[in-house]
Amino acid sequence: MPKNKFFELELLRVTAIFFVFYDHSTPYLGWDARYDSFIKEPGAIGLGMFFALSGFLLQRSRSIQGDDFNSVSFLKKRLTRIFPLYWIALTLFVIRFHYFSVSGHSSSFDPLAPTFLAHFLGLQLFLIPLISEIFTLWYIGALVPYYILFCLTTKFKFPKYLSFNLMLLISCFILKLILQRWGIKLIDVRLFLHYQTFLLGTVVAYLDPELVWLKNKSLVLTSILGFAAIFYAPIIGNDNINIGNRITLTWASIGYYGYSLIWTFFLVSLIFVVAPFFSKFPVIIRFLSQNSYAMYLFHRPIYATFYALVISLISASTHLRTLLFPVATLVMIGLCYYLTRLDSQVLSKKFTKWADRIFYSS
Repeated sequence: MPKNKFFELELLRVTAIFFVFYDHSTPYLGWDARYDSFIKEPGAIGLGMFFALSGFLLQRSRSIQGDDFNSVSFLKKRLTRIFPLYWIALTLFVIRFHYFSVSGHSSSFDPLAPTFLAHFLGLQLFLIPLISEIFTLWYIGALVPYYILFCLTTKFKFPKYLSFNLMLLISCFILKLILQRWGIKLIDVRLFLHYQTFLLGTVVAYLDPELVWLKNKSLVLTSILGFAAIFYAPIIGNDNINIGNRITLTWASIGYYGYSLIWTFFLVSLIFVVAPFFSKFPVIIRFLSQNSYAMYLFHRPIYATFYALVISLISASTHLRTLLFPVATLVMIGLCYYLTRLDSQVLSKKFTKWADRIFYSS
């Protein structure tokens, strides 16, 4: 095993990002590689893994620092890690998909100005459907308010923190149903559906911060959750396992979330089972983990540009597109490595200076 005792969490990041790639591969391959009878909505499951990991790491950091935990400093560091690359990706999405037609994508982000501004501020999920959704980047619209809410409630002891958040979550469900009844269409339901996954991550960090219990019980948990994941679909109906209308809270959207949640934690426990095998490749896993955020943000515009060049210069055949997908993935990973370096060496430092003026100005 590598020296990093949380190697499994790095493997979790890598698994999550490749589930997202798998879900988003269809426009580039020219055919649908997803096997819905086995697993539906792999992208949502990948993002669920990211949400659970974020909740775990935030709560663990707070537990370690105890009374020395500084919520303002912590939030500044988190936003510094999120926004610089995100803003670049947002700009590329608009240029690549709004102004240039791309096969397989809905490419209009009208009304552009409010859509861009809402995404720029991380407020997009609050304003759906008044603005368009820039696909993939909705995740940041959930993560930013999760971080802010976490930092606002850090002074609570964990039981009180959890109780407050559960009450808030129930209130959000009730408010959403009331707004629906009044015909007010605001707030993407994914905002509070996935918050439960984030909270479960914090619970794991509180109860098992060193992941000792999870490691010891991973095989048992994998077996139980695996059976649950397999039998979940027929129980609620395959056709209902999709988010459907993201504006309206329905039993279908709750069923979709429940399915994603079970698969998310099944894969989390499975990762602890298979980690000894992947620990033979620590350098590769660590490299992919360190660049996973840039890979998440930029994979779609990079794939789209790569395939546009291939199709214009060589061929649009499905066979060629399929054969070139691994090449496109390697190109994407290489570019994201340099984007990550640009972020750590230049962008984050400049953003930190700018954030200091905001957070600590008198």
